[in-house]
Amino acid sequence: MTLGINSDLSTLDLNQMDTLNRVRALELASFIVEAPAGAGKTELLTQRYLKLLATVNEPEEIIALTFTNKAAAEMRNRILLSLENAQNQTVEAAAHKLKTRELANAALLQSNVKSWDIINQPSRLRILTIDALCSSLTRQMPLLSKFGGQPAVSDDTDSHYIEASRRAIAHIVHETKPDDTVIVALSYLDNNSEKLAELLAKMLARRDQWLPHAVDLHSKDIEEVSQNTAVALQHLIAENLQVVLDTLTPRVQSLLMPIARYAASNLEADAEIAPLRDWQQPITAEAECLPDWQALANFLVTKSERTFRKSLNKNIGFPATPEGKTYKEAYSEIVSSLESSQVIASVLDLPALANIAENQEIIKALTRLLILAERHLWIVFQAAGEVDFVAIAQSAQLALENEQGATDLALKLDYKISHLLIDEFQDTSPVQTRLIEKLIEGWQPDDGRTLFCVGDPMQSIYRFRKADVSLFLQASEFGIGHLPLTRLQLSRNNRSHPAVVDWINNAFKQVFPANDNINQGAISYRKFTATRPNVAGEGVTLHPLILEVTDQEESQKADLKQIEANYVADLIVKLRSENGAHYNIAVLVRSRSHLKELVSEIRRNHPALKFQAVEIEHLNERQTVQDALSLVCALHHRADRTHWLNVLRAPWCGLTLADLHALAADNHRATIWQLMQDKARLSRLSEDGQLRLAHVNSVLTTAFNGQGRMPLRRWIESTWLQLGGGKCLVDAGDNRDVQVFFDLVEKTGRSGHLDIASLELGMQKLYAKPDIEADGSVQFLTIHKSKGLEFDAVILPALNRQPRNGDNELVLWQEVVVDNHLHLIVAPLKSKAVAKTNTGADVYDFLKNLEKTRAENELVRLLYVAATRAHRQLHLIASMQANKEGEIKPTANSLLQGLWPAVEADFAQATPVKQNVNAQAGLDIKQFKPQLQRLPSEHFVHISNSTLIGDDIVGRPLARHEGLKADLQMNEQSDVLGDFSSERAREIDFQKHCGTLAHLYMELFAKTDLQSWTYQRLEQCQPAMQKWLAQQGHVKQLADQGAMQVLAALQTTLASAAGQWVLQNHTDSVSELSLLQTQEDGVKNHVIDRTFIENDVRWIVDYKLTTLDEAKSTTDDLSLMAEQHRPQLERYAGLFSHENLPIKKAVLFLSAGKLVEL
Repeated sequence: MTLGINSDLSTLDLNQMDTLNRVRALELASFIVEAPAGAGKTELLTQRYLKLLATVNEPEEIIALTFTNKAAAEMRNRILLSLENAQNQTVEAAAHKLKTRELANAALLQSNVKSWDIINQPSRLRILTIDALCSSLTRQMPLLSKFGGQPAVSDDTDSHYIEASRRAIAHIVHETKPDDTVIVALSYLDNNSEKLAELLAKMLARRDQWLPHAVDLHSKDIEEVSQNTAVALQHLIAENLQVVLDTLTPRVQSLLMPIARYAASNLEADAEIAPLRDWQQPITAEAECLPDWQALANFLVTKSERTFRKSLNKNIGFPATPEGKTYKEAYSEIVSSLESSQVIASVLDLPALANIAENQEIIKALTRLLILAERHLWIVFQAAGEVDFVAIAQSAQLALENEQGATDLALKLDYKISHLLIDEFQDTSPVQTRLIEKLIEGWQPDDGRTLFCVGDPMQSIYRFRKADVSLFLQASEFGIGHLPLTRLQLSRNNRSHPAVVDWINNAFKQVFPANDNINQGAISYRKFTATRPNVAGEGVTLHPLILEVTDQEESQKADLKQIEANYVADLIVKLRSENGAHYNIAVLVRSRSHLKELVSEIRRNHPALKFQAVEIEHLNERQTVQDALSLVCALHHRADRTHWLNVLRAPWCGLTLADLHALAADNHRATIWQLMQDKARLSRLSEDGQLRLAHVNSVLTTAFNGQGRMPLRRWIESTWLQLGGGKCLVDAGDNRDVQVFFDLVEKTGRSGHLDIASLELGMQKLYAKPDIEADGSVQFLTIHKSKGLEFDAVILPALNRQPRNGDNELVLWQEVVVDNHLHLIVAPLKSKAVAKTNTGADVYDFLKNLEKTRAENELVRLLYVAATRAHRQLHLIASMQANKEGEIKPTANSLLQGLWPAVEADFAQATPVKQNVNAQAGLDIKQFKPQLQRLPSEHFVHISNSTLIGDDIVGRPLARHEGLKADLQMNEQSDVLGDFSSERAREIDFQKHCGTLAHLYMELFAKTDLQSWTYQRLEQCQPAMQKWLAQQGHVKQLADQGAMQVLAALQTTLASAAGQWVLQNHTDSVSELSLLQTQEDGVKNHVIDRTFIENDVRWIVDYKLTTLDEAKSTTDDLSLMAEQHRPQLERYAGLFSHENLPIKKAVLFLSAGKLVEL
């Protein structure tokens, strides 16, 4: 244990220590530096790097490792900027910048002497992420690292884990000489093979933490494993008992002895406190004394509440006698002087050493299964052509060392690397630390090579990524590998204002652990000092929302989440009003779900307040994506009734509830698709509903006919576009979201088969993109995402909420440091049978409680990270209600619980918030009215068989360039009318409508039997053409003229070889294909008249209805006219560049029946 090393120093002492340590950090020695939030560690790393550049023969001798590409880029830019400023002799004023200038000048001098030309060759600066280093190592020795070539790296490999686990189980079952491994494992897990596979899969994701242990255990006998576990367990038990001994000191124990002996003597010999009958000497903190400590704990506290006993009766050894009364009074007097019942009760969670050997058989079985599952995982990875980040790190280690020792590559790297710098060292995982040990294995303490680690253990918050703050503590105390490190500490905070810094120091000193503890992942608080000047009105504000509820019925309680959301939204508006629109505000939460009500509240009641939500809203929560998913599911399975109804309800169709009821309510046996083909049933729908359904029916019929004839993603996306999905997008954000969805469809369906379950699982890991209309002045993030960022004001809401509980793991592993040596404790998941027969604590429970303690320690650090993001203002908000006893207590496992010692008094004094329960609970469900957002009827065209022979055309052709949002510029020629006169405008409208009508029929030709379109059949459509043009507002004379023009052009096209070829049913042929493209000035909608693949060439054809006289119908004339449309067709071609196919572009002149290739 180590006390907080600066907890009692004054501000002056801290500043002096900071100055000295910054100087020492530039010496050519190995250090580990603690740099609190805002301490300027990036500048320190920059200075260290520049200092080293002046000492090496080649810049590649220095490697700087970070955890993110952003951090690597920032460090690289800082170094290059410092060198450029030095070369240009830019004036520097700040003291720390003057030191940077001095170091940069020395580095430039070395660059000139050694002819590096470092400014013009920045690639020689080796600043990269640890993942990038691992990938680099595997690229250099791919065969040794198990990769024939560099595989893709994926963060979505859950399906590979479960496949490897199932293969491992099957492997053992089908062995020629199977052993009892699977039998033992399955019997232990109630013969649930799927549960066993799932638990194995979860372990594979963390295999870097247990694989070395599993291999080691598998090679040892049970007795040796049990003994090693006993050593580690004894150490941890003694460590815990020492804490209890600090409360129940020998003096307190001596007072309790006669009382305990009396009570135990009044009970049976098998009573829980029976060991206290002969209690004569104080109990020590030795592990062997655990039974005595547990007996004493049972005497003092209750098992259920873990509080001191208030009721003393004969059941606990105090009979209702005068003597019993005397002992009761003595007991109560002693207990009232004790501070914490929880510390004493904690001994009840410690496992008995006698139980260690009981689990060894199942541990051996599970260990073999885990090792075999890991081997099968490599096979699965190789088949898929992708790996996870753990595999890259493992392969990097394999590239550096094998069974024979250091590899040639390791020796080569040992020669090349002279100095290693590691940023954010508190975030390293065990596998990354082992990699660092391999890199420095050949180093000697005084050989001129240095290791420089910098980080802030108080900001270690990535346990879910396998980061372990204990590694920082171990490195500080024992060094890394055989290389000792000198510990330095910085204490200046250059980010936050003094009022914020003072509050953080005072509050977090109360809530951080008192001492460092490697095994518990505990970090004591390190005080820091502010360097910014005081500014009035800045600091920390607590907002306790203690709700006063008049009606205590559970069903009548107010929705605290909604009340808090209202409060936070109003606070954001207030801060922007007081400080201006560019005042940076961040709302930080522990879990994404904690922002759900706030996002809804702002969109409902503050729509003008734009915010950026960074990975907050799940992709599957966006309506456009939900609609696209329904389409995929409907196309995938025609009997999926729910998704089919969603397709018909989506904006591209938008059937009313009445129409849906008329279509499907009385028939649950037939599929929706079958019902859509029933003409009698369709007649029940409204006229508008029939129009909409006919459009969907036509598109889906074409889709089903084309199924399997094109790549899966293209088939689904083109169907979505033909339905009108692109026209239903409200803004550019919708377009980005739906494109991410289609990317996932493509990835999931690479084999040609789309697994819906895998698609939905993948969607759970994707998030909607931030609103591009927001300027970034208001951001919503998780606390983890905010690390490294800073804001003028930070709002921390939902402090009294908790995340969901984690799942149990198949096996728990815990490394314990005993006398600077690592010992391992292993425990299997408690089976149902064991749980029923053994209600006491076992090793698994103990390790799980140890993990809980580590999680609680990290929870406080998480809150510290959030608080230290603030420059000027910090707002902490928590909503709660008093319990039945009128007490105000924080929710277990909440951020507020961690902060409670520092804020309890403020909450106790808070004035209850009076709210109208029903009015504040959000929208009243009784007043809810469903609203249907859909394309207007004018967007649909239904051309029936009767229409083709001259009857009315219902509606009008799809207005392809219109969307739901009027101000979204979708049409690439939206400003074509300009400032023309009304007469010129009418002329252009007429020409435009004639072209639209021709395009409509060309689309119809392509979708139907082309050979059925005879000269006579098309001529019968002339009245319908005339009527449609009249409906667009054109006088009869113009309508007649236009109909004749369109008819003549279409007849010419159908009679031509070029027209017939273009309209044939080619591979991947689509008419009027709408493709969206996000550009800097918004979303552009490109509508391609006709496209297809012929002989592995992508054709893009544009139709032009141009009146041509014979003099202008020559090939040269048409080529000149076609050339005018080259830019447009080039843009279209760019949309297909991802196909890697040759592209041909052409214009089909309908009036001439000629195809001109560009």
